[in-house]
Amino acid sequence: MPTQEPSTTEEIEETDVPTSKSAAATTARQKQSDASKRATFEMLKNKKRRERELTIYLTEKDAVTLNLRAIGAQDYDRLVSKHPPTSEQRVEGASYNINTFAPALLAAVVVDPEMSSKEWEEIWNSPDWNRGEVIDLFSSAAGLCVQGLDIPLS
Repeated sequence: MPTQEPSTTEEIEETDVPTSKSAAATTARQKQSDASKRATFEMLKNKKRRERELTIYLTEKDAVTLNLRAIGAQDYDRLVSKHPPTSEQRVEGASYNINTFAPALLAAVVVDPEMSSKEWEEIWNSPDWNRGEVIDLFSSAAGLCVQGLDIPLS
């Protein structure tokens, strides 16, 4: 059965175009919605630190989970400054000594299981962990601390 096209402009307005009353209501709802999304100092101040769960496969069948929580910018910068690069690393352009900074960062960021820098240093230097594996751990911790905000580009 064919549909009947509106025969007059009035019918088009009534059926296809929102009236000025409904347009005003829509605009009012949009303004209210926008206002409820506006940040306040309190909201920003109380932002939770980023967290993530990291699964590590010790064998093909044996997986364990680490819980990571980012540290603040000032704490991160202080930690970097406590681990300056060696002269050789500095020549290569490094900002920190990866071999001391990585275990210290992991101790600060991995909240479960809680482990000391000394324990992370033992893993970092273990012959059972290859360079790629320890770098993946470090990259996960560092990435969590330096990841930017999720801001949509419009």
